[in-house]
Amino acid sequence: MKRNTFLSVFGVLGILLTITTGVVLYASGYRLDFTKRALTETGMILAKSVPDGASVYLDGDLVAATDSTITSLNVGSYTLKIEKEGFASWEKTVEVKEGLVTNITALLPPISPSFTAITQNGAQLISSAPSGTKAAFISADKLYLLPLNSQFLGFLRTRPQEIAEEPTDVDFSKATKLLFSPNENQILVITPSNDLLVTIGQGESQILTNTTKLTKSWGDERLEHKAEVIKDLEVANDLKDTALSAGSSWAPDERKLLYTKTQGQKTEFWVANFSDPLPVGESLDQKIWETENSKLKFFWLADSHHFILISGKTVSLIDIDGSNKRDLYSGNLAERIALSSTDLAQVIILTSLSPTSGDNLYGISLR
Repeated sequence: MKRNTFLSVFGVLGILLTITTGVVLYASGYRLDFTKRALTETGMILAKSVPDGASVYLDGDLVAATDSTITSLNVGSYTLKIEKEGFASWEKTVEVKEGLVTNITALLPPISPSFTAITQNGAQLISSAPSGTKAAFISADKLYLLPLNSQFLGFLRTRPQEIAEEPTDVDFSKATKLLFSPNENQILVITPSNDLLVTIGQGESQILTNTTKLTKSWGDERLEHKAEVIKDLEVANDLKDTALSAGSSWAPDERKLLYTKTQGQKTEFWVANFSDPLPVGESLDQKIWETENSKLKFFWLADSHHFILISGKTVSLIDIDGSNKRDLYSGNLAERIALSSTDLAQVIILTSLSPTSGDNLYGISLR
């Protein structure tokens, strides 16, 4: 009797141990493969979208709605499609690896986006600060500051802030460039004759006849900052000079670098990704575009995972790997520049929406 009781206790303990082990393995992503008669480790896909509530298709089958985690996936490649009525769809072949999560955030712009007027009295020389959180522009005889981190960009909601009026000895209409200082508390208005240095928030301005020393000092500061970033990221020696050059563009998170290579008549656009750890499915160094169009422009979106692309008269969104090109606007562009609000709600361009109106800043809705 005692022996039977003893065996029963050990039997129950054995069953409990087996169940516990099975639960732990299951939670860790292991599944029993009956064809191989072995345990295999699976992976997951975390599918998100902006806006959320989109349908998620895996190899053609509806499996979830964003934001969702798709679990117990065998290692391999899958065709992932995310779509929502009224918005441009997103599709890509994604990799699933053992014990890892493939993070996907699909940006779904409206098929027919709305336009919000940010200015009504004209604008020129729209220029972004290095941080991407603000921009400056000239309208008539005044200099304005435009916050890009405002939740409600628009003429009737958040008006640009006037920070300086045109002085007697400076002609804003002939200005060629607006430069932010490295700490972004000053703006230099450059004209063919005199220049104007404006201190933001203090109402102070100073007319300068020679800004060579000042612009060199600002350039040196920016170069020092880039050098610190490169040192922290341990950028390879063969890429350091490129990473320091003015023609290269760092993402807002300072973990990704857009740069170009020339191959004959073609220009190649490459992205070096220094994220640590590198997300599943992303590359350390990848060519994302190739063109003979020397006027093609790329601008980082505020999330550091997408680009705004200007090709001809068309403004588009693309993913960081060059896939999923979706057009936002096609028409007149007064200046070949596009900015994004930090909340990814708008892409801002300078255009005229009618033949009789002047050039103004407009926000293209991404939601």
